Amino acid sequence: MSETFYVTTPIYYVNDEPHIGHSYTTIAADVLARYHRAQGRDVRFLTGTDENASKVAVAAAERDVDPQAHCDEYCQMFRSFWEFLNISHDDFIRTTEPRHTKRVQSIIQQLLDRGQIYLGKYEGWYDPGQEEFVTEQTAKDNEYRSPISGRPLERYAEPSYFFRLGDWADKLLAHIEAHPEFIQPEARRNEVVSKVAAGVEDLSISRSTATWGIPMPNDPSHRVYVWIDALSNYITALGWPEVGDEYDGKWMKYWPADLQLIGKDILWFHTVYWPCMLMALDVPLPKTVFAHGWWTAEGKKMSKSLGNFISRQAITEFCQQYHRDVFRYFLLREVPFGLD
Repeated sequence: MSETFYVTTPIYYVNDEPHIGHSYTTIAADVLARYHRAQGRDVRFLTGTDENASKVAVAAAERDVDPQAHCDEYCQMFRSFWEFLNISHDDFIRTTEPRHTKRVQSIIQQLLDRGQIYLGKYEGWYDPGQEEFVTEQTAKDNEYRSPISGRPLERYAEPSYFFRLGDWADKLLAHIEAHPEFIQPEARRNEVVSKVAAGVEDLSISRSTATWGIPMPNDPSHRVYVWIDALSNYITALGWPEVGDEYDGKWMKYWPADLQLIGKDILWFHTVYWPCMLMALDVPLPKTVFAHGWWTAEGKKMSKSLGNFISRQAITEFCQQYHRDVFRYFLLREVPFGLD
C-alpha cells in the first residue's frame, strides 16, 4: 500500500462568490496534491463550502430566497470555478449534506457524553464577519470594531452551550512544544502559544436565537455554532464518526491530515478550537496547519466585506486573455508563501 497524503483547504462561506483569496489557498493545495501524486503517494484532497453560518442566512434573506436555495446556487459557483481553474480535488463537501450534519450531531453527542459540554449564558462582543466572539479587551483595543474588517462589533447575550475549551489549554501547549511542525510558519506558532498561555475561556458552541444551522442533538432549540460545525468537515468527509450510512469509515486511512492550508485570519479556530475538540474526542491531531498571509490592497486584507477584492469575473477574464496556468503561476511565485 502506498503512503497516503491528505491535504485540505478551508471550506468557504457561500454568502458571496469566490474571489482571489479562495483561489490562492485552493491552488496552493492543488499544486501540493499534484506533487504528491506524482511522487506515487495515495492522495486525498478535500475542499468544500461552509453553508450553516448565520451570515449565509443573512445573505439569503437580503436576496429574499430560501437559505438552502441560496447555498445551492453559490456552491455551484465554487464548483464551476474550481473546474475552470483546473483544481484536482478528490472530494467536495457541503456542510448541509446529511453525511456531514449527522456526523456533527454525533460529535456533539460524544462531547456531551464525555462531560465536555454544559449549558450556560454568553454575554459579550461578537464579530459577525468572522463568526467569532471577541474579548472585552480585544473589543476595546479595536474601538469596538472588527480587527479584520473594521466593521462594528455586535453586543450579544443569550443562553448557550459551552465546550470546556479551557480544560485543554495546557495539553495543547504541550503538544505544540513537542510538535513544532504542528503550526507553521513559526511566527504563527509563536502567536498562538502567546495567546493560549495568556488564558483561554470556554467556547460558546450554540445559538438559541438562530433558525439556520444544525440542531443540537440534545436540545433542538439551539443550533450548533458554525465553527464547531465547519471544523468537523475535515474528518466527517472521511466517514467519521460512524453513523450507519454508506460513508462510515470509508476514507479514514487518510487521517490524520498531513496538511491543512488556511488563511491567517482563521488561525485561532484551526489551531486552538479544532485540536482541543479532537483531544476531547481522543482523536489524533492533524500533522501540520499552515497559515498563509493575505492578499492586500493599500495595506488592508482583500475581502468581500471591504469590497476591495479581485472577483471571480476579473479572474475569469484574465485567464481567458492569457491562460489559467499564468494566473496559477503568478499567485504562487509573487509572494513567499506564508507572507502577505
